[in-house]
Amino acid sequence: MRRLAFNSAVLTLGAYVAQGASILTYVLAARALGPSAFGPLLGVIGIATLVAGFGDFGINGWTIRALARNPSAPDTFQETLTAKLTIATVLAVLWGLSSVVLLSHSPLEVPVVLLAAYVFCLIAAGTLTVPFRASENMSVVSLVGAIEKLAALGVWVAMQAFVPNRPEITLPIALSAGGAASVVSASVFIPRRLVAITAPSIRQILQLWKWSYSFGMVGVSAGILRADVAIVNAIAGSYSSGVYAAPARITSFLSIIPSSFSAAVFPRIARSSASGASRLPEVLSAVGMLAIMVALLGVFALVAPLVIPLALGRAYLPSVVVFQIYLLVILVNAVNQPLLALLQAEGYEHYAGWAVVASALFGLATIGVGAFLNGAAGAAVGAVLLQLLQAALFARKAVGLRRRMHLTSLVAQSADGGLEAPLTFAKSILADPVKGQSGK
Repeated sequence: MRRLAFNSAVLTLGAYVAQGASILTYVLAARALGPSAFGPLLGVIGIATLVAGFGDFGINGWTIRALARNPSAPDTFQETLTAKLTIATVLAVLWGLSSVVLLSHSPLEVPVVLLAAYVFCLIAAGTLTVPFRASENMSVVSLVGAIEKLAALGVWVAMQAFVPNRPEITLPIALSAGGAASVVSASVFIPRRLVAITAPSIRQILQLWKWSYSFGMVGVSAGILRADVAIVNAIAGSYSSGVYAAPARITSFLSIIPSSFSAAVFPRIARSSASGASRLPEVLSAVGMLAIMVALLGVFALVAPLVIPLALGRAYLPSVVVFQIYLLVILVNAVNQPLLALLQAEGYEHYAGWAVVASALFGLATIGVGAFLNGAAGAAVGAVLLQLLQAALFARKAVGLRRRMHLTSLVAQSADGGLEAPLTFAKSILADPVKGQSGK
């Protein structure tokens, strides 16, 4: 439990450092570029991030579970590394070529072409941290993430000092340099035995995508949910979308704690699943994490009427109610993230992937209905319903999983205990036929 707590704390600290550096970089860029130039460039950067996510499409998650279950098999990672570097190269080249063709003579042409390096580095750096996640060496993962954002901030500041009149190319260069720094830092720490590049085949790449697509569906669903602000804007108008968007995006930093905990616990559960070890330490740690979240979110709910107008201005005073409702979104999500890690680690990633997609589509519909009925506050209630549906779907499978684990344990005891243990096992089934049926 101490190691799990340490890994969660390290990931949380690294995520906050990285997010702070990233926010500062974008704030400085927004001031230097102005709204008319910053908006389109930020939109293209968002597309580049989505392209990099498509290049992974869950392969990292699948590989982490495979390595956690069998850490002595480097071939798994070597095949993944070869495939992912091939994918990264192809996507970066396609990005560069399409940028030249589609944006010829546009002011965005050069900045967008430069983002090809950023796409490559995002995919490569994410892949190189896979062995550290699988072995629960989260210090390296946290360090690599922080180095990326801090390096980007440093390059931005340095270039602004020497080339202050070209902020539109400075931001893509800074992001690409940060990505390159993360690739280099991960390469320094990774064991040499894991680094081997072989001639890839299309069949290998497609097979990896086939194995990992359920992990990828979770990431795609997160991208789908980014349409919530656009839906509120279309249904309830620009003012309501602004009142909704501010707290919806600001509260994202509160999800770092459950996200870090889930990333830390995922390889442990995968390893326990393969060895049949007890899940009690992970369960107790999850309860502790949730207790921290309840206390933290309670404080934010109380101070929201003071903090929101102070941070955003009195024009955002209606966002106070939306912010408080969105704290419930974060709380339920803090339950959902460990449940998702449990299902994926135990081999139920297909169910988890479809559950996330279904809840995302349902959630966008409820956000739209809520926006129609009660503007920004109604949309926030729709977001709560999204998380509640996801929690119900995850809990349904997790309860069934617990019963199957109990039945498997009894079978194992009967195999080790001679004649007496099978009789005890049979009596337990007869005494509770409902449990016996659910375990089949």
